[in-house]
Amino acid sequence: MELSKHVSKRARWFSIIIVLLFILLQSCYTVRVVNKDGIPEPDPLNTSEGFYRGKRVHVLDTTISLKPLEGEFYLIERCPTGGFYSFEYRVTFGGVLLNTITFGKRRQVKIKYVCLKQPD
Repeated sequence: MELSKHVSKRARWFSIIIVLLFILLQSCYTVRVVNKDGIPEPDPLNTSEGFYRGKRVHVLDTTISLKPLEGEFYLIERCPTGGFYSFEYRVTFGGVLLNTITFGKRRQVKIKYVCLKQPD
């Protein structure tokens, strides 16, 4: 009898932890859109690993406030060439939590983008 209570309690905690991890992992994702025909703006000083290596990256990491009737916002500066090579939007658990607690009035925005190379 004592052993079954201990196992039941442990199984309950394990289930709670699994559900919390599932919720946390579902709310963290990244979406990247890439122009496969474009040439990225080069940056020879960028030695980061991965996709952005050798590309000039513009990073926007801010929190915006919206009025109750607003549903959209514009934050990205236009590229001099008029187009994007890549655009990455990241959603984190903290951003989702902030949006939920403030009923959509504040949003955390994390964006990385690369402009197209200017013609010579």
